[in-house]
Amino acid sequence: MTTDSVPETLDLSFSVVREAEAPPGVAADDLESLAVFVLSTEGATGSWEVTVALVDDARLQSLHREFMGIDTPTDIMTFPVTESPGETQGGELVISVDHAVTQASAWGLSPDEEIAFLVVHGLLHLCGWRDDADEQRQRMLDRQRELIGWWRQRG
Repeated sequence: MTTDSVPETLDLSFSVVREAEAPPGVAADDLESLAVFVLSTEGATGSWEVTVALVDDARLQSLHREFMGIDTPTDIMTFPVTESPGETQGGELVISVDHAVTQASAWGLSPDEEIAFLVVHGLLHLCGWRDDADEQRQRMLDRQRELIGWWRQRG
């Protein structure tokens, strides 16, 4: 992705770490484009670092147990960097490829579409969205669908 497509007010450093094999169609350039779009649309400014780690169920379940005290698989965990004014914002989005593949068919999506959906979910968390309550979760899911739809229309 060229830097001229990143808004001047947003300085994004983006990377993808593949600990698990990604499904066909998952391209780092596409995920970076999606991240720029979501962060810009959500009004993010300043210096951001975002890493997407694609892992297997066992790895994410281990992290879920370690950091949340919940010993079950999950689809995504978001680890924000320490937020201090004037410092780099962002964090790491850890996504279970296994979970994404399973969930994709349940939602009528391809695995790469589900991974993109999860990336948006994690980015919204980094932007301050919460999903602790059912109403918050529904608003967040609606926003994810909206952002993905807008992003796809642009492409």
